[in-house]
Amino acid sequence: MTDFLPEPPFFHRVPSPWRHRPARYIRGQPHISNGWYQDERKLRHPKISKAFIWPKDGRNGSKLGRMKDILQGKGPDIFVGSAADARDFVAKRPSRSQWSKHVNLDDRFSEPAFNPTKFAPWTEGGVLSGGRSREMVYDFRTRKYVDRHPRMWTDARWQPDPYKNRKWNMFPEALRDVYGGWWQDGRYLPFL
Repeated sequence: MTDFLPEPPFFHRVPSPWRHRPARYIRGQPHISNGWYQDERKLRHPKISKAFIWPKDGRNGSKLGRMKDILQGKGPDIFVGSAADARDFVAKRPSRSQWSKHVNLDDRFSEPAFNPTKFAPWTEGGVLSGGRSREMVYDFRTRKYVDRHPRMWTDARWQPDPYKNRKWNMFPEALRDVYGGWWQDGRYLPFL
């Protein structure tokens, strides 16, 4: 008697593997009940996970440096994220243009901008925000939320390890101006 093994799956080359979209919470839609939905179907009794999300702006990446940022009132805000699956926090976190409030320069997102009032209500108008208004955006030069002005940096790319040579790492490799134009420091370009 011979046991027949099932055929192994047939794999074929694809540009990238298919994945389920992260579940999202839908509320207030006509003809759709409130709840978590994934791939157009409602999830039954999902175990909701919450986490603090602290984006990095590329500067002061160590734990001590980030605590120093808190004491000095610098750096990006901390948000609360929720997901139906704990593995979905990466997909649910705000993008760089969303947490810095420069979504006008990023055309990749068709969805509405990240709502910091919902995910971090302490960042606007309260004691913890220092009375900051909703119109303030993140300036990567001063590392604070400020009113929009022409000399601000809307993004910056720093060296991977800025602490190895502080003398040369006082400025970023590249920065983006308020109009969306990138400016690259020629010393950091690779040899072609």
